[in-house]
Amino acid sequence: MYKQLVILFFIIGLFPSTIKSQQSRTLFFMHDVPQAVYVNPAVQPSCKYFIGVPALSSIYLNAASTGFSYNDLVAVNAQSFVNGLHRVDFVSGEVQLNLISLGYKHNDFYFLFNVAERVDARLFYPENLLDLAVNGNEGLIGTPLSTNSLGVNATHMREYSFTVSQRVSSEYAWGARGKLLFGKANVTTRPRPLHFSTSPIDYNLYAEWGLQVNSSVPLEIDKLANGNVQNVALGQIDAVNYLLNSRNMGFAADFGFIYAAENITWSASLLDVGAIYWASDARRFNNYGSFQFSGLAPGDILNADVFLQTMEDSLSNQLKVSEAPGSYMSFLPVKLNVGATYGFLPKFNLGLLFRTEFFPRRPVPSLTLSINTQNTKWVYSSLTYSVMNGSFQNVGIGLGLRLQSVGIHILSDNVLAFAWPQKAHTANFRFGVDVLFGCKNRRDRLPYIGPGCMGVSK
Repeated sequence: MYKQLVILFFIIGLFPSTIKSQQSRTLFFMHDVPQAVYVNPAVQPSCKYFIGVPALSSIYLNAASTGFSYNDLVAVNAQSFVNGLHRVDFVSGEVQLNLISLGYKHNDFYFLFNVAERVDARLFYPENLLDLAVNGNEGLIGTPLSTNSLGVNATHMREYSFTVSQRVSSEYAWGARGKLLFGKANVTTRPRPLHFSTSPIDYNLYAEWGLQVNSSVPLEIDKLANGNVQNVALGQIDAVNYLLNSRNMGFAADFGFIYAAENITWSASLLDVGAIYWASDARRFNNYGSFQFSGLAPGDILNADVFLQTMEDSLSNQLKVSEAPGSYMSFLPVKLNVGATYGFLPKFNLGLLFRTEFFPRRPVPSLTLSINTQNTKWVYSSLTYSVMNGSFQNVGIGLGLRLQSVGIHILSDNVLAFAWPQKAHTANFRFGVDVLFGCKNRRDRLPYIGPGCMGVSK
């Protein structure tokens, strides 16, 4: 039973039919790329009509680790590895695929309809648990360890969104986006405390825990006569029913503004304020238990197989998991972007972006500096440097092209990851192709003024 529970609590959370975002930092100030509206709904693309090529309008892939790179993971010095961790770290994987995108500008208003598949999986782990594994439990004498930061948050959903923005004046624009969400799969652990302490008499390690896992995934569950879970396995998934499932409904909203002062243009957005109510295949798993570890004796070293079997049997006696059907709600991790640009040349501006993603276990902040082109007709570009995910080695590049009525964009927040993947904490990539109309005549475009974060016709 122990192995099945480990799979349920941890591995299934990384199953790639899982939310978020997402959305690269390099994109935030590239307002001539229509997809910039996804990170700030106040952005108005310069062309009157926008049609995203189905399934190719925007493809976004992201992988991140705040605590370690591949080189750190394979390092021989375990103590150095632990010393490099933060109080709470995570590993994550994200995917976003835009299926349908249609945009239209009418006078001072811009409207956008979008359908997207979104996938996100995150595993959070506290530094003090790994420190306990490396340095032992002597440091817990008189100072018990308690944490509720261990957990998984994994979601797959489809998003139907409608964006409206207005250019109120030559200095100010606002935008808002409403989202209708249909969840496809979810595994979420509720924050519950884990307690560890050491006896000053015999140095035994004592552990107590309470685990709760909510899942909306087809599962096959075998139970014992007393009702406790014996085995858990992934059930059979019908692809058509899975993709058309509409029982897990949610709502969310995005908000943004752009304000052009004399030399500085301010912009900000608040994304993914909402939640999903999970009803399809919804279950709650609970376990409360305790464990005492007395350390290794000389005989345990000589009979390692017997010792490990004894440990597994002892844990199995404590891992008595109850399960019951039950719907639940999960909230989307909110993202806050606050940025400013300063136009230092007619065709260039300097950008500064603060971004924070809010999770139940910790906020995840980042800082991005950028040089961006402005008031260009055919080619748009951005060069960025970011401090994010526990790393200072992140150089990003963004490039947008408009060739007649076809727009192409390609960008990454960390191109160094493609050259030295073993050292990277973040690797992401965005690519898309659009069809644009109503921007051949110069008067149909919105020329930049001032620093150039928003365009206004004179």
